Amino acid sequence: MDKKDNIKQLENRVIELETQIHELERDIIHDSLTELKTRAFFEEELDIYLTAITHNEHGKRKEWFGFKNISIVFFDIDHFKKINDTYGHDVGDVILKKVAKTIQSNLRTGDTPARWGGEEIIVSLLGANETDAMMKAEEIRKKIEDLIFPEAPNLRVTISAGVTSSEKNMNVTEIVKRADQALYEAKSSGRNKIINWSRIKK
Repeated sequence: MDKKDNIKQLENRVIELETQIHELERDIIHDSLTELKTRAFFEEELDIYLTAITHNEHGKRKEWFGFKNISIVFFDIDHFKKINDTYGHDVGDVILKKVAKTIQSNLRTGDTPARWGGEEIIVSLLGANETDAMMKAEEIRKKIEDLIFPEAPNLRVTISAGVTSSEKNMNVTEIVKRADQALYEAKSSGRNKIINWSRIKK
């Protein structure tokens, strides 16, 4: 094997390694089943956005993003355990992937959907106030209610959601907790509905 062949082999190996690195990077920030962002990535990105909003409020670093708030929508597929128990986990995975795709396809560029865990999907909406987020969540709720699944033709899938918007100096834990509390209210009051945190705090 001459020098030219050695160089060619080395170049091919470098290309293979670069491809593997890109795949690993994708696995780190994307959920393997739904292809949404991972919870860890979402939390890190949300922390950056909340920090930027705080800087904007203090008159600093306005060039970062130019938005004043961010809203969170916390989605949960209703009765998902029953779906898995009735139709099997393979069908459950198909349903979760289709719901995730429906949510993602109805968001704007710059909004971030992530799989929080199990059948829970969380979304950040840049620059959206709570009213804007409620409208978007309701739009998505209706689209998911209309989904048809060939694997389970008689199945009607619905989602519940909790919505909240950022406030001054809010951190990731606080804003997610508010969205989760609103989601709990939506589920406990009948499911297949959207509840905003401002409504339950009164």
